[in-house]
Amino acid sequence: MYIIAAFVIVFTAAAGMASIAYLDVVIGGLVTVIVAIAVPLLLNDAGGWSGVLQALPASHFTVLGDGGLAKATGTLLPTMLLLIGNQGMYQKFFSARSEKDAKIAVGGWIVGTVILETLLVALAVIGSARFKTDSPREIIPLAARQGLPPLIGAILMGGIFAKVISTANNYLFSPATNLLHDVYERFINPHATERQSLIMSRVLVIGLGVFALLQATQFQSILNAALYAYTVYGAAVTPAVMAVFFWKRTNTAGAIASISVGAIVTIAWNVAQGLGWKNNLDAVYPALAASVACLIFVSLLTRPPEPAKWKPFFQ
Repeated sequence: MYIIAAFVIVFTAAAGMASIAYLDVVIGGLVTVIVAIAVPLLLNDAGGWSGVLQALPASHFTVLGDGGLAKATGTLLPTMLLLIGNQGMYQKFFSARSEKDAKIAVGGWIVGTVILETLLVALAVIGSARFKTDSPREIIPLAARQGLPPLIGAILMGGIFAKVISTANNYLFSPATNLLHDVYERFINPHATERQSLIMSRVLVIGLGVFALLQATQFQSILNAALYAYTVYGAAVTPAVMAVFFWKRTNTAGAIASISVGAIVTIAWNVAQGLGWKNNLDAVYPALAASVACLIFVSLLTRPPEPAKWKPFFQ
């Protein structure tokens, strides 16, 4: 974890958006190809689909699994909300050479996500039928090491680490960009030179990277950590992002209230559960409800935005 964190922080600070985007293309292509090769090989090793069905509980092959509708939706909502409001995706779309290229990118992103995520889930399911471990998060590396030919397994193992790096540098670059443009250049040093901004962006990346690493050491479950982060992002940021595109009455006060309340409710809910509060309801439900409510009511109770701010989105 510390080695990967050091690499991600240094790479993100030095590389910038262009390098990150090209790296994502290479990593995405590598992982998709190697997983597409690995799935049929591992399925054959597990005795085909009939072997997988026999080795795993029947509930694994039902729509909602063992968790029921509330638990399944509690996992679905943060993930879908994150994808819709993901700043890293918007940064790449706005970096496209033309509107046509951006639309192609969106279509490719959707198709690629469906293909890759389906293959990854299939790999994990087949690996679970073939290998047993007390730590389910290790099942894909375990399948890569013990269930595949050495070369294929080695590339898949490398792809796992590459995907971690790709995800980390995207989420590190986004808040650093926000703090640089929306705080440093706007309020602290409005007349910053290009060199000063470059130095500050690298300082921000390093600071945020260390902060993220300290948080990562507090989680034992990757799934819980991911859902926690996705809920903060999805419940707090996504409603405001979507409102900008679809509701002319959205204003700055409503967006700030929505983001703040969504984040606070998520954090407070998880802290309370961590302290022993017996509540099985996922944080996304109260956080999303509070965020949307604040967005609507505060926007309606405060001055509407100038037409120049919303017209570009409604032409």
